[in-house]
Amino acid sequence: MIGDPQTPSQTKWHFGIDWPGKRCGAKTRQGTACLKPALSGRKRCQLHGGRAGAPTGMRNGNYKHGRNTKEAITTRRAAIARIRALVALGKAAGLY
Repeated sequence: MIGDPQTPSQTKWHFGIDWPGKRCGAKTRQGTACLKPALSGRKRCQLHGGRAGAPTGMRNGNYKHGRNTKEAITTRRAAIARIRALVALGKAAGLY
């Protein structure tokens, strides 16, 4: 019924404007901030991806070859940096 006071069980889970805990922080479709509490150790509530997250590497079901893993990318970048340093050294010595 409209106008009835809330029971204690309803107010226990009601997170109003003045609730002091950590909020979700996501923007809703209306443009306002989400008022749900963030999950512990996360920045978002369960509706906005707080429980999301897939395992990394071969434990992920979408893992195919490992060419684009964080480890492979850092190894490639280090190799390219070494090659560029050698080319610069060769240009400075007059080999190119």
